[in-house]
Amino acid sequence: MEHDEAVARMQEIQRIMERTTLYTLLPGVPAIIGGIVALVGCGISYAMIGSVDFAQALSLPLLRQAQFLVMWAAVGGGAIALDLAYTAAMARRQGTSLVARPGKLAALSLTPSVFVAGVITLKLLLDGTEPAVQAIAPIWMMCYGTGVYAAGLFSLRLPRILGIAFILAGAAGMFWLADYGLLLVAISFGCFHVVFGLLVVRRTRRSRDE
Repeated sequence: MEHDEAVARMQEIQRIMERTTLYTLLPGVPAIIGGIVALVGCGISYAMIGSVDFAQALSLPLLRQAQFLVMWAAVGGGAIALDLAYTAAMARRQGTSLVARPGKLAALSLTPSVFVAGVITLKLLLDGTEPAVQAIAPIWMMCYGTGVYAAGLFSLRLPRILGIAFILAGAAGMFWLADYGLLLVAISFGCFHVVFGLLVVRRTRRSRDE
């Protein structure tokens, strides 16, 4: 009886840890919405440049180039804001602090990768050559994937799988698919996030039902 009680307690602790991790790292609903927003951004980008090659943005007038950059900054900023707002709401509902240890670990894992990607992006934009611009999307994919994978070391397996998928897609884009950056962004930041979000939502509902 004592053994059964101990096992039951361990299972309950595991369920609590899983629920905590699921909302401190890429909650399902924001991941889905963020993926859809990324797909919309890709659609707008294609309408603006008429190509799946990001380097074609260099042929746009300066004003249109600025609008192109602002649009993508809004997509990224909006996704981050949505994630933070939803995570904070879930934390309040479950009576857990947003700055609890799992959340801190996730933030510390992701922040350096995003910073490195931002610095490299700035340098490549200042360079302004076609190969430099083509490298931006793969670099963001690999840096983001590295951050998500690192954060996933402290949580469930799903984020690690997502991180590896981003890294592999970014590597393919860097070496073999440089002319298809927009398509790669649609597949990774768009479709990968939607699929990941659906899996997280499904797992969260299953965890609540248990």
